[in-house]
Amino acid sequence: MANRSKSDYQEEIARLRQRILELEKSLEFSRLETQARDLMIDKAEEFFDIPIRKKSGAK
Repeated sequence: MANRSKSDYQEEIARLRQRILELEKSLEFSRLETQARDLMIDKAEEFFDIPIRKKSGAK
């Protein structure tokens, strides 16, 4: 096992924390995108009075 200094560990921890923040931001954006898409589909179904979503189990 390589000898690592305390500053090396601190730098790695800082990089990992930054990566976590980036991933959390990306996840939140993805959730908002999904929510917006669902809302758009709901409004389109109401406006055009047609089912857009695929029925589960239908073949």
